[in-house]
Amino acid sequence: MKKLVIYGLGLFAFSGLLSCAQAPESDNATTTEAQEVATVPTEGETWSVDITTSQIIWVGTKVTGAHSGPLVIKSGDLMVQNGEVKGGKFVFDMTRIAATGPAGSNEAMNAKLTDHLRSSDFFDVTNFPEATFEITSVTPFSGTAEPEVESDASKLQDVDKYRVAAPTHTVSGNLTLKNITKNIEFPAQINVSGTSVDAQAKFNIDRLQWDVKYPGKPDDLIRNEIHLGLSLKASK
Repeated sequence: MKKLVIYGLGLFAFSGLLSCAQAPESDNATTTEAQEVATVPTEGETWSVDITTSQIIWVGTKVTGAHSGPLVIKSGDLMVQNGEVKGGKFVFDMTRIAATGPAGSNEAMNAKLTDHLRSSDFFDVTNFPEATFEITSVTPFSGTAEPEVESDASKLQDVDKYRVAAPTHTVSGNLTLKNITKNIEFPAQINVSGTSVDAQAKFNIDRLQWDVKYPGKPDDLIRNEIHLGLSLKASK
């Protein structure tokens, strides 16, 4: 059994900024209708997620501040063939989504936000307990790399960067959230050696595409852009 360790930035950043402020400065994923999943190579290898050590952190901001917290990976695998990532699928446990940060934030308010995120206003985890991401293609990066962007450490201690430097690949995959599937395409840095895979991706999507429409309070509105990010380490 192969071991895959996933660290994340922001797999779901649920709160955003008012239009007068800015969403995290990051690459914007291209969102289209769901696409056909890549055929799994019969001669490839399956790398399995170690769910005891894997993690994803969501990060979000709004008019009055920022929030972050963990999202648990329930299961997952990655397909590797001839030193290249060819496919993979990840399942996320939405029932365990929580608000815990940034560092120094009020625990009572975090608990209240956790309940709100799990409610029908946001992710309705009773009816939609899982989210998934399934790779549809991985191709060499051919675009123009943007400069790496650092976060404001005073607000978001869980995030060190909002954009990966020197992307090597473009990843396309179907993200299913609240039973809505959309394909997203984003740049990633993927390095495969004989015994390990290291990868990072950080980008924004529009939460409205997945029917996450809660607007926030009139004086504390939520921005539509969501920051998603992950860092992968796989070893045989």
